[in-house]
Amino acid sequence: RGACKYGVACYNHSPEHRRRFSHTDVENGEHPGMRLACKYGDDCYRKDPRHLEQFAHPGDRNYRIGLVVFKSGQQPQLKTLWDAFQFYDPDESGHLSQDEFSELLVGFVRSLLGAKTPTLEKAWEASGASHTGYLNFRAFAAWTQEHLGLEYPLGLEERSMSMRRCRFRRLSADGGRCSCEAYVAAVDSEDRALCRCGHKPSMHRSDFAQRTYSAVLKEVACSSWAPGVDGLVKVEDSGELDRLQAFMTASHKSTDNWTRDRGCGLHGVNGCQASCASRNRVRVPHGYLLVSAYRNQNQDLWTKYTIARTAIAEDCARPCKDPHETRGVACSGTLVTDELDKANNEWHLFHGTSPQRCKSICSTNFRLALAGSGATWKDAGKETGMPLYGFGIYLAERITKADEYSSPLPPETEQTPPVIPRDGDGEVFTTLLCRVMGGRTNLITTNEIEVDKLRKDVFEGSYNSVFGDREVSLGKPFREVVVYDKDQCYPEFLLVYRRVYE
Repeated sequence: RGACKYGVACYNHSPEHRRRFSHTDVENGEHPGMRLACKYGDDCYRKDPRHLEQFAHPGDRNYRIGLVVFKSGQQPQLKTLWDAFQFYDPDESGHLSQDEFSELLVGFVRSLLGAKTPTLEKAWEASGASHTGYLNFRAFAAWTQEHLGLEYPLGLEERSMSMRRCRFRRLSADGGRCSCEAYVAAVDSEDRALCRCGHKPSMHRSDFAQRTYSAVLKEVACSSWAPGVDGLVKVEDSGELDRLQAFMTASHKSTDNWTRDRGCGLHGVNGCQASCASRNRVRVPHGYLLVSAYRNQNQDLWTKYTIARTAIAEDCARPCKDPHETRGVACSGTLVTDELDKANNEWHLFHGTSPQRCKSICSTNFRLALAGSGATWKDAGKETGMPLYGFGIYLAERITKADEYSSPLPPETEQTPPVIPRDGDGEVFTTLLCRVMGGRTNLITTNEIEVDKLRKDVFEGSYNSVFGDREVSLGKPFREVVVYDKDQCYPEFLLVYRRVYE
């Protein structure tokens, strides 16, 4: 069993908690992986290496992920929501299980709300985690503000350490703050983690990190957005349309580009055996012509995405047994809009589906409950198929792959709002171009795929996505990216295009 953070002073007497954790004093050496919390916490003024090694302080890895034990009367110092989330996520997965959320509820929330703390059942349902079984940081932050009314700093950083002021306050009568305006590593110190002002990096936070969730919701999303307009906005700028066309063209694969999801020329998709479909392959277009494009100006989805993106970037910066490697996609060198966070595997990827679902995704994001119900290959008589990497959000680096799952845009009189003009004669199709935060991605190159383990490695492990690359090892036509958390995707553009066969 693991050691309870509160040791013999623990106030959680539920049978489940007592079964999972021991409640001995860490000083007896029974749990060597745990460290005793310094009784001064953030206010500690000692800098000698022996003290820093013996005791855990806020910002230390042990303290940050809850591998710390408190003596009677001590409470963890969690100055931001990000501090609290990490503290109860000891496996550093970026998601809280129901058990971990229960610990957070009893510890962090009860310390703030006391008797007003909701029950686990009500809190878990209100957070939205009951649908997936796990809670990400964005959903946790939203829950604290919308259901608990907490105005607590988020604690996420996007700027360099040079922008982070020291928040240390002296124990003197005036309680003044340290005058340090920027973190600078003390190169002449025995502990290089200290700033030259003598305080730890954890005491340095920018004004950006001090924002609350409600403040983030009020921020303007993108400078490129048309002001005062929500929803799908038609792209009129010729330069931007040229970039989108160039992206589609560069992403097209002209050879070895048929898969059974495109279907059989005689029986369509899922109308026959795979061998029949392979003998009578549907013709693959030679190219794709952009007809029109719509930028999705959805403040709610953008806020959710940016918070998830920042949290994943923080995760990727941590030391981890699983390597974090930057992986390029087919069009990594082709710029569509603002620069992406390539160091943490932020990509522009396609998702092909019907026009109505494209519009629905732009409004409310992806619905994991619909995974496998589209053009995925299905056994006879089945309404859904099991996708290769399990039920998740599948995204393609190539328009050729996404096009397999697209369907014609119906006449304007047959569409539900918002209506998208067909612009000319002949069939046109739709696809989504999404921003996707891959983070620490799990590279899969074989057919030996354990679907449940892939999902578990994301929700309970260190990975954020799956990068399916069977091109080189198995000679498969396409690579795919899969995420299991919809907040990692932002449907940025809805593209209307024609298939070109000449």
